[in-house]
Amino acid sequence: MDPRLSHALKDKIQSLDTTATRMPLPDGTSPNTMKNCILRVAAALGVPVTIRRVPGGLIFWRSTDEDIHQAKEISQRVQTARTKSRARPGRRRRA
Repeated sequence: MDPRLSHALKDKIQSLDTTATRMPLPDGTSPNTMKNCILRVAAALGVPVTIRRVPGGLIFWRSTDEDIHQAKEISQRVQTARTKSRARPGRRRRA
């Protein structure tokens, strides 16, 4: 990761309070790559963040307890759906 980008992300993440910060995407950077960069820096700082895509970039903010709870519920539902779809036996053709 570019050191300037890393430093800018650290500054923005540390200054987060209850407001969101918009991060425009640098040329040639995909939204997923930028999201992973933000998550990596936030994890290193120990700050939980919530990230959303917006036209032209991303917005992120310090996660609230409600954000974390909602994310856990969604991940449990997705995990349950994946487990159920794998558990179904395949249909066999009758000859």
